[in-house]
Amino acid sequence: MTLFNWLSQHQAIINQIWVFTLTSTVILYVACNLLPDRIVGKYLPLHNVFKPETNIDLDYQSIGYVLLHTTWATKITHSTIIIEAVLWFIIFESWHWSVPLIALIAILIQSVFIGDKKFGLFFIIIGILTYLTAIFSIQIIGLSDSILVSKTFLMLGGLIRMLSHSAELIPPLLINNTDQFEKLDPKKITLRLLLSSPIGYIGEFGSSLPNRILPIQVNCIYQTIFGIAPTKNLGWCEVKESAKMVLTGGYSKLSSLKSYYNSVIKN
Repeated sequence: MTLFNWLSQHQAIINQIWVFTLTSTVILYVACNLLPDRIVGKYLPLHNVFKPETNIDLDYQSIGYVLLHTTWATKITHSTIIIEAVLWFIIFESWHWSVPLIALIAILIQSVFIGDKKFGLFFIIIGILTYLTAIFSIQIIGLSDSILVSKTFLMLGGLIRMLSHSAELIPPLLINNTDQFEKLDPKKITLRLLLSSPIGYIGEFGSSLPNRILPIQVNCIYQTIFGIAPTKNLGWCEVKESAKMVLTGGYSKLSSLKSYYNSVIKN
């Protein structure tokens, strides 16, 4: 109850930050889809994962995820994604009963386009379970408290994930135009790198939506924990090997990432 009381006392400022964050996320999604890659790609690594056509490429999404999350810090801070999917369904339910239905339909469509029946079934089951958990949480805690908790932890999750990325190598294009990952060097800090942090917060917040990182983690779980071999997508070991190859050799080591790199650096 102490937590709920504290959140209630700060509800106004939480709502203000929420509106700003949510609005910024919408703007980021629009920017990633409408602005040229050479603009957005220099401030947000692998920004094309926010595009619908890339969002259904599970191999690309999985390789990019492993590539940018190599330390224990990022792995731990990103482990809450499935919980945050529940929180999003609470928010969706508070908007209108049709919104979670649309989200579930989007999960179904995404599963169909990905094309792997085993993954698709597993992803749909996880999506339904997160929605049912959200409904159960609302009944236990109450709608108003559930909304307040969801907003707080969704924003906090985005912030913590953004901060954890400081332990990672700097992705290509943030400090120069090469395709290589580099260690953080104070002498190489650029305006691009500084701006990537607030943009990264918005990106990480948006990545907790049920259609972004959740399917990647579902892909990992059903392969590594349940031992189910994919029929149309890469095995998780192949995903990790591809990511390792790119991490040491640069984007040019993988054709899809090489194409992405070329789309960002072109004039």
